[in-house]
Amino acid sequence: MSKKKILVLGAGMVVKPSVDYFLDKCNYHVIIATRTVSKAHAIIGGRANTTVIQWDATDFEKLDKLVPETDFVVNFIPPAFQIESTKICISHKKHMLHTDFTIPEVAAMDAEAKNAGVIILNEIGEDPGLDHMGIKKSLDEIKRQGGKVISLDSYGAGLPSFEDNRNPFGYKFSWNPKGLMKSAMATGEYIKDGKIINVTNLFDHFRIVDLEGLGTFETYPNRECAVYKEPYELDDDVSFYRGLLRFTGWCNTIRKFMKLNLLDSQTVKNFENMTYSEFMQLLVNSSKDSAQAIADYFNLEIKDDFINRLRWLGFFEDKQIAIQKGANVDVLVDLMLKKMSYLPYEKDMAIIHDDIIIDFNGRKEKWSSTMMLNGIPGGDSAMSRAVSLPVAIATRLILEGKITLRGSVLPIYPEIYNPVLEELEEYGIKFSHQKQMVEQVNI
Repeated sequence: MSKKKILVLGAGMVVKPSVDYFLDKCNYHVIIATRTVSKAHAIIGGRANTTVIQWDATDFEKLDKLVPETDFVVNFIPPAFQIESTKICISHKKHMLHTDFTIPEVAAMDAEAKNAGVIILNEIGEDPGLDHMGIKKSLDEIKRQGGKVISLDSYGAGLPSFEDNRNPFGYKFSWNPKGLMKSAMATGEYIKDGKIINVTNLFDHFRIVDLEGLGTFETYPNRECAVYKEPYELDDDVSFYRGLLRFTGWCNTIRKFMKLNLLDSQTVKNFENMTYSEFMQLLVNSSKDSAQAIADYFNLEIKDDFINRLRWLGFFEDKQIAIQKGANVDVLVDLMLKKMSYLPYEKDMAIIHDDIIIDFNGRKEKWSSTMMLNGIPGGDSAMSRAVSLPVAIATRLILEGKITLRGSVLPIYPEIYNPVLEELEEYGIKFSHQKQMVEQVNI
């Protein structure tokens, strides 16, 4: 038998563990198609059974030629390219999966995928991904026991580990920082007693949450949740919240970044002959000392935490801006990457946690599930493993005929979540579970 050929689209920060799995465990031939071939070569590390192809995600004509020569497509490129890449895979009757949130047009290709006899497996990463699988496994058990779900709170996070949380932002980057800042500008929602609450500014809706066994965090809404109400088979009157976790202080910092227009990615400027200090003055239209100008703009004391965070990043220095041209967010991201990237010995952590309040014929119970994974110092990050290993395992199960579902689907079916979650435990990715009686329900 010839080796199975896996076409991996993209070579970003979370790709390596899946490639390792394909090469070392499955003995597949891996083809990495990416714009920056040096990143692909770093992932491969000179191993056999590999091919690297220079490819831009906008070049669908080239992708249309690559897909028929492979057995499976693993899609790590941004969601903006989901629609065309999915169409190409379906047209050539090739299975595909991806880790990002599903675009409605891709979900609508369910019938086309079924007619082609392929599975388009969506949202099979960390969050979304692990959260779906862990929650749906609990929800299916609750249904078997005849319980009614009153509320579901689901949280996800990629953060520095507790021992390596070493900077005033309480954050380090294990994925594309510009993508993180772009997502901060998105809208969101949550459901309260069946009513959808729309959120236009995510960070105006943050709150403090205590998670048993983990600690205290800030949480803010994670995009849409109503779209999962039907797949999760939740009742109309349920309360449902999907949130991201951050260490305290992050949300108000981002709120102030937004008020300074620091997250603007659209307006391209020339930064030649401009210092960081001058850049700050320009943002608030002031000629005062830059730190004082920002403090006055927000009516803060000069020693306020926010001012100190900007100072720590280097925004008040009379030093030439490192980039010559770009948007405001590019200046911010450049400074953040220099001071908020992981050092080789530092660990990140990935967290998935959910709390479900259930009514069992008048008896209220709270079911909690927690997955916490630490990165490997000098090795793979927690986030890369939590995103990439579900991808790799699901790919193998599909190719071996152990997952037979077809269509455009989420990983919410026992056929998917049971074997994937079971094998993930071999890699330390495991949910712990707690059940307790509750007398009063506070939602």
